[in-house]
Amino acid sequence: MRKRLIFFVVFSSFLVTMCRTVPEKQLVNPIDGLSCRAVAGSAREMDCFYTCPDGTVGPMRFDGDPSLSLAKGDFDSQYCGIAPQFTSQAPAASPSPSPSPAPTDSPTAEPTATDIVSVAGQDPFLAETVSMCDLGGKLINFRLVLPVPTFTEESLDVRIADQESACYVNPTNPNLLTCTIPNDISFPAQVVVTLDGAIVNDFVYSGAGCAILTTPTSRPKSFP
Repeated sequence: MRKRLIFFVVFSSFLVTMCRTVPEKQLVNPIDGLSCRAVAGSAREMDCFYTCPDGTVGPMRFDGDPSLSLAKGDFDSQYCGIAPQFTSQAPAASPSPSPSPAPTDSPTAEPTATDIVSVAGQDPFLAETVSMCDLGGKLINFRLVLPVPTFTEESLDVRIADQESACYVNPTNPNLLTCTIPNDISFPAQVVVTLDGAIVNDFVYSGAGCAILTTPTSRPKSFP
């Protein structure tokens, strides 16, 4: 009986040691502050930790490498509560050309409603395709049309299922627009994009490819 007890203690210690020495997984796109380890018995799942200014968040379980679909800004906004910095795509100011004298033999045309609609407001803004849809993290990546249209934070309004969505240019891939998925919606859902008050996209996203990629635990801040 004593020998069995000793064997059990030694075997338990061995298992604890093995669990603590699981090697860290190498991410395809390393993100500062993010570390991940493989989940025992799974070829894809990872348990990850992310360092916020006020502590470490985790473990967070992902079905695959999170760096393939999420960027540092996504982790900052989702797990640290840091508002994403909107990347303005407004072009740099250029010197105005010298005004030409107006002809005197014909009256100057009065501007109409059509004249004040910008070119960006008439062209599509999104390619209406999705590269990532994370139902767990409530994030979705829309592909922008190329070349990327010029716009500012104030001019852009995105609504999914008639609910406002906060969006910003993905810092890892500037050809993507990362948006939050509003709560309590289901797909298919209508996506409406407005620039400078003009609707530039109005389509229905079926939800194809959406998955729960991010599964935070009930105790997200487990380390001081």
